[in-house]
Amino acid sequence: MSALSKPRDPVDIAFEILSSIEKNERTTRWDLTKILGNTRQVYQWIDNFLLKDHFIVEEREEAATVYSLTENGRLLLRLLRNGVVIKSILRLGGRRLKREYL
Repeated sequence: MSALSKPRDPVDIAFEILSSIEKNERTTRWDLTKILGNTRQVYQWIDNFLLKDHFIVEEREEAATVYSLTENGRLLLRLLRNGVVIKSILRLGGRRLKREYL
């Protein structure tokens, strides 16, 4: 990442990952590494979040590991496409609603 670029928003990263899997129906670990940038990020996003929370499933095919969406993954992708819903969930996930939202 260059000094002038800003970090990507987690919502955008999740959307990019799930969209890639949906577009191809099945996506390899290498394809996800290209999206995320390095194997550490793949471990964080794929192993510690998306697999753990059952948004995607992992399968071994010959020499490759491939991923596909679960029903929960499809639902999350639909919610990510509807930005209003996600923004509302993120606001509700905070300590409390700020006065401007009431």
